Amino acid sequence: MDKLIHDDKGNATISNDGATIMKLLDVVHPAAKILVDIAKSQESEVGDGTTRVVLFAEEFLKEAKLFIEDSVHSKSYT
Repeated sequence: MDKLIHDDKGNATISNDGATIMKLLDVVHPAAKILVDIAKSQESEVGDGTTRVVLFAEEFLKEAKLFIEDSVHSKSYT
């Protein structure tokens, strides 16, 4: 599905390519920046699959959030 992206300079871009969309985002949140970096890496290494990689990483972050909320340290193994 095509997305219309409009920036603060008045430029509009229509694309269905995840890499293009991620490049145009002005991201501030650290976790979101990681997702953008993942997409850029996927695009440069493989040239495809950026949306899938971002969705996959998003699921990892969603699952990790539960452990963080329960104060489980990243080095804890039970």
